[in-house]
Amino acid sequence: MMNSITFGQAWAYGGFLMWVLAGFSILSLAVMLYLLIAHSRFIVVPMALKRIRAARDGEAEGGRIAERLMSSVDWLADIAAIAPLVGLLGTVLGMFQAFGGIASDVSAGAKPVVLAQGVSQAIVTTIFGLIVAIPSLIGYAFFRRRAARRIAEIEEEA
Repeated sequence: MMNSITFGQAWAYGGFLMWVLAGFSILSLAVMLYLLIAHSRFIVVPMALKRIRAARDGEAEGGRIAERLMSSVDWLADIAAIAPLVGLLGTVLGMFQAFGGIASDVSAGAKPVVLAQGVSQAIVTTIFGLIVAIPSLIGYAFFRRRAARRIAEIEEEA
């Protein structure tokens, strides 16, 4: 029979790294909302065309616009790469704490329950790290393709 834990218990098990993961989650959501609006066809294409026409070297300006569009999406890839590592750090710290507790109390070392509890608590941060990373990576793939479409539209119009 599996024991289930509440969100509050999981948050407490994860410790301070849960706040780091929450920050990444909020940042990821904010970047996705920004990209949803900022990469809109009705905003990007007319503004890019205006800048290209006003530039001395339209091709160079188009390249800068394309680079800016693609690099704005990179934040999501960075979050998707870092969040699981933060979760893994939480797991390693939790394992260290679990084994340290057993090492300091020899009588507890005979009880596998003590180790199992520490391990299950430690894995919570890895789970939350993946919960942040997976949607960020999906958002990165979506917005990267969207940026590429916008660049193609700008090239076609220019």
